[in-house]
Amino acid sequence: MMTTVLPVPLLDAARIVHAGGRRGVPGDVPATPDADQARRAAEEELAKPAYHHAASVWQRIWQWLSQHLDPRDAVPGAPAWLSTLLVFVLVAALLVALVALITRVTWARRATRPDAPLFEDDRDAAALTRAADAAAVRGDWATAVVERFRAVVRSLDERGAIEDYPGMTAHEAARLAARPLGELAAQMNQAAGLFDAVRYGRVEPTPTQDTWMREFAERVTRAPLALEAPAGQVHA
Repeated sequence: MMTTVLPVPLLDAARIVHAGGRRGVPGDVPATPDADQARRAAEEELAKPAYHHAASVWQRIWQWLSQHLDPRDAVPGAPAWLSTLLVFVLVAALLVALVALITRVTWARRATRPDAPLFEDDRDAAALTRAADAAAVRGDWATAVVERFRAVVRSLDERGAIEDYPGMTAHEAARLAARPLGELAAQMNQAAGLFDAVRYGRVEPTPTQDTWMREFAERVTRAPLALEAPAGQVHA
């Protein structure tokens, strides 16, 4: 013979009804509750606060969003599919505007930064030139421009026109190279400005700017430099 096992709330309800029958309920009421009595007793039992757990904060937030921000009802009078589409377009536009704003603020912060050191390692001019050429081949114009200007400055140091030092900036290098470069001094200042603009993200370089920097580097290589004679040297 199979025995039906009631859940705990239903079992408690059944016990309540059964106990009530023993405490003076009319004798025609059966000791075992019928289905309707058991159901009503179970509903009364389950309605007690002890069986209801308070929703968490996140559950309440999600319930509120689900009830008030349903994209299907966001546009009154519009079909559900059109309302949903308009909501997603609006959200996408807001995200694009937010990204543009963050990018603009980042560039503005970079623009106000002081000049950073020009060199980050001890590579010679030839190594820096190779790095610039390799970057240009793969279309990384920013790296190409930056590395080629570094190669120009390092080559001037190697030729004795200037003496680079730790912490030197692009504009400091341009000022030091003004006299040795002579008529190329103005272009050296332009190259230093382009270096800073690219390095700090104010300018997204193009192949044209890479070509200009390459041609400038070649002119510096061919240019005769006005070198200072060592102190105490006697000219014939």
